[in-house]
Amino acid sequence: MSNKELVWVGPSGTLIPTNCSEPQDIVAYANGLNTKQKKDIARAFEHEAYDMGAEYTWRRAMVRLKSTLKTLGMGFIGEMLNNEDIDEYSNIDIVLNDYSAISLAEQLGAINSTGALKLRHALEMISHFLSDEAEKNNEELSKIDASALVSSCVKYVLGETDISIAIEFSELRNRLFSETLPLSDPQIEQLLGSPPFYIKTVVSVLLSGIKNEQGAAQEHAVRNLSILIQPIWNHIPEKDKWQIGNAYRDATAAGDISATKGLKTALLKVKGFDYVPENLRSSTFKKAAKSLIDAHFTMNNFYTEGPLVANLSKLGSSIPAPAFIDCVQAYLCVYLGNSYGVSNVAFSTAKVELLKITEDRWRYYFSKVLATDEIILAKLFNEKPKNRFKTLIQGHLSYLVESESLNTDILKLVQALNDGNDSRISGISHKLYQKIREK
Repeated sequence: MSNKELVWVGPSGTLIPTNCSEPQDIVAYANGLNTKQKKDIARAFEHEAYDMGAEYTWRRAMVRLKSTLKTLGMGFIGEMLNNEDIDEYSNIDIVLNDYSAISLAEQLGAINSTGALKLRHALEMISHFLSDEAEKNNEELSKIDASALVSSCVKYVLGETDISIAIEFSELRNRLFSETLPLSDPQIEQLLGSPPFYIKTVVSVLLSGIKNEQGAAQEHAVRNLSILIQPIWNHIPEKDKWQIGNAYRDATAAGDISATKGLKTALLKVKGFDYVPENLRSSTFKKAAKSLIDAHFTMNNFYTEGPLVANLSKLGSSIPAPAFIDCVQAYLCVYLGNSYGVSNVAFSTAKVELLKITEDRWRYYFSKVLATDEIILAKLFNEKPKNRFKTLIQGHLSYLVESESLNTDILKLVQALNDGNDSRISGISHKLYQKIREK
């Protein structure tokens, strides 16, 4: 492998003939389903029960995807999601919603970025048409939309007899716990030449090992983080820097001398102690923000977001620095909504909270965070969220147009939002989104 190749790459999906457009024909390529399941789906479409056929296909795809992820261990999934409440005894269907499952599968190489993008669109569509809001408005899933959903599910999840996490990733993960790898190691050189998307995964892997492994495995994880931290520090998102700081805090609180010493050594190399939380107040904000984001990507989100955004806002207007990224992302999710609209109850609260954010914090978000915030960047692919972001910039954040602290692409995006240039907004946001995964 050359250094230009990625350390691991998600599969491009099962090949479905271009002339295969009927859902009952597409599902024949779902090798991960048994004969009865295929017949049930085909029968639903033959009887024009498009919502029933699409929902069943979606549920089977998500069960299969989550079962694949579960093979890595629930403790590891908890670390990847930065959720301390998830351990080996957690139920994957409870702790991992469909959106998180798709993102994690993409990050770990089970599906590629195109597949993840199409599955997220399918999730948004199925969630809307099965919601109380759609039923109340007599909205029905069309055959064309249902066919697109079935095609995405079969191509990227149900088409393979056995979905497996990329072998290259599994091998690297094992080596990180069994060896202390020098920067000259070929796999490390490949990793350092990869996009932040892959580097942040390795950071999560190492932090998981430091927390959960013992003896030699933990020692190797600590040493490898200490070796890698300098070359990766300027290439990982702010959120992941806080994750390393959180790990140091947790190791100190747990009295883990080996982990504490190793993490301290690593943080000292990059002057990273600004990312160590001072107290547990930030955890309360982070958990409330996570609950709101989870609700945003599930069915009936227009109803469930209201109480959760109210709960987050009641925690106080002074958001702790370690939780700021999570909270602004949660508020923006509610404010921007999705391609079907916003939660009327939650929207006003989110807007009020966003307008409370100070200029220096907005400058920090746009200069340090937005370029790696794939959730918010993906919002700009859709017309309605894009228009709401334009309103936010034009009405309240226009001072960012002249900001010298923004990198070139982010500055161009802000200027396009301020000018209302839809084609440039779409082009730049797609470029930034892909940049997370491509070097």
